[in-house]
Amino acid sequence: MNLDDLADFAIVAANGGFSQASRMTGRPKASLSRKIMELETALGVRLFDRGPRSVRLTEEGTTLLERISGPLHEIYDAAAVLRDGRTKPHGQLRINVPTLFGQMIMGQLAAEFALAYPDVKLAVTSEDRTVDLVNEGYDIAIRVNPEPSLDLVGRCFARDDVLIVSLASFADHIQKNDITVQKPLPVVVRGLMTTQTIWQIAGTTAIDIQPILALPTLSMVRDAVLTGIGAAKLPRLLIAADLAAGRLVSWGPSSDQPSELWVLHPSKRLASAKIKAFMQFLEEKFPNTLG
Repeated sequence: MNLDDLADFAIVAANGGFSQASRMTGRPKASLSRKIMELETALGVRLFDRGPRSVRLTEEGTTLLERISGPLHEIYDAAAVLRDGRTKPHGQLRINVPTLFGQMIMGQLAAEFALAYPDVKLAVTSEDRTVDLVNEGYDIAIRVNPEPSLDLVGRCFARDDVLIVSLASFADHIQKNDITVQKPLPVVVRGLMTTQTIWQIAGTTAIDIQPILALPTLSMVRDAVLTGIGAAKLPRLLIAADLAAGRLVSWGPSSDQPSELWVLHPSKRLASAKIKAFMQFLEEKFPNTLG
C-alpha cells in the first residue's frame, strides 16, 4: 500500500464510482479498478460494493475515507507549497459559504477573485450546515458568528448591523395609531415561533412584540415584510437595496450583537498561497473591519 493507492481510492469515492473517476482523471477505468483491488487485498477488507450499475462505499470504505481525506489534503498542500519553492497561488480552492452570503455576494466575489488569480480554480458550495473542513476536504469556510474552535483559525472580515425594519406605510400606521403602546407590534421571525415579547432598539425604549409568522430563512422573512404583514429584524447587507429604494424603512438598529462574518481554514493544515490570497482578497474587499 502506498500514497498513490490511497489517493486513487479517495478519487473514486469522491466521484461516486469508477466511470466518473475515469472521466475526471482521464485514466482508464480498468486501471483504477485494479488499483482499488490491490488496496483491498493489502488491507484485507472490501472498500466498495460493486453492483451492475452502481458502486458504493462499504462501512470499511467509509471509515477509511474519513480517516485519510484530511491527511491527504494536508500532504498535497505541503507539497504544493514546498515544490520548487512555489508561492504563486494555483490549483483548486474549495470554499463553503452560508446560503444567504452565497446568494447575496459570493458570485461577484468569486468572479473578481478568478480574474485576479486565473491559476486558482474556485469550487464553491453554499449551505447552512457546519461542514467539517478537514474531513470533507474544504480549504476555506465563511461562517457567521462561529463558535471558537481549536481546529480552525481565521479572522473576522466584515460586521453587519441587524436592523428592525418594515414598510414605510406600516411604520406610519403604527406611529399614527400608537400601536407600540396600545398593543404588541406584529413581527415576522426567523426559525421557530418564539415566545419572545420584547424587542429593544439600541439606545431607546423597548417595544412589545407579537410574532405572527415564523419562516426558515432571512430571505423569506424579507419577502414577507415587503408585503406589509409586520416588522422584522434583518441584516443590513440583505436589505441595503430595499432601504436605498425606500421599499423598507429602518426603525433603528436592534440591540442584538452585529453579525460577524469570519473566513476560516484548518489550523493543522499549511496555509497555502491560494488560501492566503483569498483571505487577503477579502480584507481588501471589506477594508473597514478589523478582525
